[in-house]
Amino acid sequence: MSLADRLKAMLVDRELSQGELARRVGVTQGTIYKLVAGHAKSSKKLVEIAQALNVRAEWLLTGNGPQFIDESDAFNHTADRHDLGEHPEGVKFADVTVPSHADEIAIPLLPDLDSAFAISPFPFTTYSGPTMLVNKQDMKDFGVDINPIDFVAFSVTGDSMDPVMPDGSKVMLNVNDRRIVDGKIYALDQSSWRKVRILFRSGPSELTMRSFNRESYPDEKIAMSDIEVLGRIVFSQRGM
Repeated sequence: MSLADRLKAMLVDRELSQGELARRVGVTQGTIYKLVAGHAKSSKKLVEIAQALNVRAEWLLTGNGPQFIDESDAFNHTADRHDLGEHPEGVKFADVTVPSHADEIAIPLLPDLDSAFAISPFPFTTYSGPTMLVNKQDMKDFGVDINPIDFVAFSVTGDSMDPVMPDGSKVMLNVNDRRIVDGKIYALDQSSWRKVRILFRSGPSELTMRSFNRESYPDEKIAMSDIEVLGRIVFSQRGM
């Protein structure tokens, strides 16, 4: 089932015309038509289209993961319950290193993936830059157990994960969760080229690396021994 098939099915399910969906998203009807007809494989407005249909952008694009957005999905994200989502109430960004409340922890927030792994080992004991302040209880409620030594945050660069995780999106990485689960999103090191990709097992010792922007970045099959999994992404906030 393709993106076009899923989009057509949701238009029928929601009793929406292509024109009405275009109006809600703020695009031309031609943009929606190209997607429905299969003439376009994605759109920079895919997240907004998914939200208008009350489905998850990853499901609409790839068919992976839960399909629908429930009431909490509009604001919350965890890797196990939802693969991508909006900014949880329990996470905020600040140019401070000391949490303001006892139930908060500060996770180092680096400008990009390379910077996140330029300093080791974890935790960043001498780090004094911007942080992601995380409310421990809120994140536990979302299914993520927070331990400061397990996490680092950074900004996504480039368009390989567009439109779901566009350039500038901030993500939180669990550096001690490196077990490969099909369809989850990981930070990887491929011969010193660090990247963010979706992983699938495609053979006993082979992986498929997938981008959301598959038109510009086709699937790549690679031996497990040729990459290092740096950790699994458990939260993302789209770039503004």
